[in-house]
Amino acid sequence: MKATTKSAEDVWPGESLEQVKDRFALWRKGRKRGERISNALWASAVGLVAQHGLQRTAQELRVDCNLLKKHIARNAGSTRTAKAASQFVELFAQPASSAVPAAQCVVEMENARGGKMRVELGNIDGLAGLASAFWSAR
Repeated sequence: MKATTKSAEDVWPGESLEQVKDRFALWRKGRKRGERISNALWASAVGLVAQHGLQRTAQELRVDCNLLKKHIARNAGSTRTAKAASQFVELFAQPASSAVPAAQCVVEMENARGGKMRVELGNIDGLAGLASAFWSAR
């Protein structure tokens, strides 16, 4: 069986502070003069800030606090873009002449946890039970 080793360039999600600290030490040990910290290492450092704070993370990893702030800002911009791309979009089309007649009742609900439901009913029988089940769902 062939043994594999991880380099300092590999991204490991969910790393602890000690693991990232070890990766930075490994990078420093093998780096060439003038070589910049890789984006993968910066991403790992940014991931630790929410849990350990900016100052402690920068101090433990021995990186400049202002540079870490810049990488956090860059990461926040890409996160917002990813979230915006995953939003729900509803499109309406013109019904065909042979289409089923429109529903008599359209109900849109949103519960406290942000769950959303849209129901189009031919009649309103059973609506109260459906709404009650949706709002009480855990």
